[in-house]
Amino acid sequence: MIAQLTRLAQFGSFEPPVDNKFTQDAGTRDGALTSLELLISHAFGVLTVFGGLFFVVTFLIAGINWITAGGDTGKIEKARISMIQGVIGLVVLVAAYAVIGVVGSIVGLDLLNPKESLGALVERIAP
Repeated sequence: MIAQLTRLAQFGSFEPPVDNKFTQDAGTRDGALTSLELLISHAFGVLTVFGGLFFVVTFLIAGINWITAGGDTGKIEKARISMIQGVIGLVVLVAAYAVIGVVGSIVGLDLLNPKESLGALVERIAP
């Protein structure tokens, strides 16, 4: 019982806040834009995490294949190529953010900050 009270005192109440950005203005245009912004931001985040995890797994498997090659030059070459392809994929993943920023500045939209861009676009379409 004391441990539970200590946890409650440490972290406060476990009840979710009543007024948060998910429930506030949910039926309005701003609420819809917030939801769309969250969806886009979370999608980019999830794809980035999956890309990074895929790189780690690919690199580890290639490293294990290299170690277990037993001196076979064909297997070592295959593992080396797999490592190189993994690093190239990671570089492309990181460079994608720069490409998105450059394309967004050319088009005139801040694609890395979708709420601002979507808000401006909605204001142009439906004032």
